[in-house]
Amino acid sequence: MRGHGSYGIGGDSPSHEVVGDNGFMPRAFGRLTVVSLAAVWVIWGSTYLAIKIGLETLPPFAMQGMRFVVASTFMLMFLRLRGRQWPSKRQVRNACGIGLLLLIGGLGMVTLAEDRGVDSGLVATIIAIQPMMMALWGGLWRTWPNRMQWVGMSIGLLGVLVLVSDDGLSGSWSGVSLVFVACVSWSFGSALSRRIDMPDGPMTTALEMASAACGFIVLSMITGENFDAPSLRSGLAVGYLVVFGSIVAFSAFTYLIGNVSGPLAMSYAYINPAIAVLLGVVFSDETVSANMAIALPVILVGVAIVTNASRPPDTTTVEDASTVRP
Repeated sequence: MRGHGSYGIGGDSPSHEVVGDNGFMPRAFGRLTVVSLAAVWVIWGSTYLAIKIGLETLPPFAMQGMRFVVASTFMLMFLRLRGRQWPSKRQVRNACGIGLLLLIGGLGMVTLAEDRGVDSGLVATIIAIQPMMMALWGGLWRTWPNRMQWVGMSIGLLGVLVLVSDDGLSGSWSGVSLVFVACVSWSFGSALSRRIDMPDGPMTTALEMASAACGFIVLSMITGENFDAPSLRSGLAVGYLVVFGSIVAFSAFTYLIGNVSGPLAMSYAYINPAIAVLLGVVFSDETVSANMAIALPVILVGVAIVTNASRPPDTTTVEDASTVRP
């Protein structure tokens, strides 16, 4: 087995696969692919604000630890009750390692950056370099993007540069550097996960979150974090992160990273900045600048090009056999 394996969220395996030019086997576009893309594009764009709200009364590592303890426990119990078999030791080890790269090295550093005052919109715009970084990591296995994917990523990155040049987006250099560390860790973990033996289905997501939960708890203890009962506002934000940011969106990303091309799976990084900045305008009384007005359509054009260039060679649409269940 290679990569995350193929699965539907709460369902069976998709019924169709096509061998791409780079040896990866992307699925034809079906309903599950579209729903998964929508989840990571929209939900993950909103999690930057949710993290910022959670940090109002909770320390970073403890907050993320609680989030993933609840999410991973729920998913593991659900999967066991559904009769899912426990993966091999090798698969468990691989999933836990990828979980540390994605969620401790990636999400953990993003959380620290926001805790140090980095604007959530700026965090999201820096994260947009991940598709390019993942493509470069893929070069280690000689799986470079095709020409149109490079064009789309370049256009998307141009839009991000316009957005990040806005004077209203600011943060400390130490915090910003943490976001770049997060990009390296998340993109490498994503690229590596496609090429090692991983569990089938949502068991991958559950194990990755379980390893992250352990890691965050250890980090919280080592750093001596102390906290009282969170405010209702922070508690609701963490609840949102558990249900939507972790269980729903991360499951969707796990599906995408194992079933579509790398650039398409990482295309959320172009949409998320737009969502994050717009939510900041709505909920934090920020204004829409000229940079934002220019950057958002440019970013969307880049996503459209990447999406179209990432379609499998066989353009016949075959719906996924699985269904999305609540």
